[in-house]
Amino acid sequence: MPACRPPARGTITPVGGILTGSTVSPFVAEWLPRVVAEMNGRPGPRRALDLAMGEGRHAIPLVEAGFVTYGVDVAVNRLLTARRVLVERRLDVLQWAADLDTYPLPARRFDLLFCTRFLLRARWDDLKRSVRPGGFVMYETFTTGQVAPGCGPSALRQAQGRPEPCRGTAGSGPSRAMSRGGPSSPDHLLHPGELARAFDGWIVLHSEEVESPAAMARLVARKPGA
Repeated sequence: MPACRPPARGTITPVGGILTGSTVSPFVAEWLPRVVAEMNGRPGPRRALDLAMGEGRHAIPLVEAGFVTYGVDVAVNRLLTARRVLVERRLDVLQWAADLDTYPLPARRFDLLFCTRFLLRARWDDLKRSVRPGGFVMYETFTTGQVAPGCGPSALRQAQGRPEPCRGTAGSGPSRAMSRGGPSSPDHLLHPGELARAFDGWIVLHSEEVESPAAMARLVARKPGA
């Protein structure tokens, strides 16, 4: 992992930096300043890990909030897209490409574990260990409510005779789950209550699950300790 560099400033500026065609999640816009406020007064640089950063729509507000920001993603083309915009804005994010299913994450390294629209349930323990005591997690991703009920593989297997294809996204046949957008595979969708259970024992600042406009679970929590 690249060496840390000190942040340019230690307090947040308005969350307004976004990539072309992208928007900052309202959840992030509301809760990132609150997390920063909780950290104010703590010594040393603050490190944030933007997990599966994609094209970096949230890397900009993380840097602007004063975090030494690390961004990891498996897709090199997305990292390069993010890099072009970050360079134009003279913002520094320490990026690297890796398969998060297997890539080893350092323990007790980050003050903020940050993730939107990505699920790595097989590595909950590794993700939690990567956060320093007293550090935070901000997590937002899709739940199973995003898939239309009655569609998808399990429902179709139970149907009698020849099932009628699910209506909705073009090209979704009887072997695919119907989604309102985002992933449709159950491997990439949170079960009800799963996110909160994954961080059981942490101090919860915010936890919710919503069904519209998209089915999402959101969590802000602090790891017990210093």
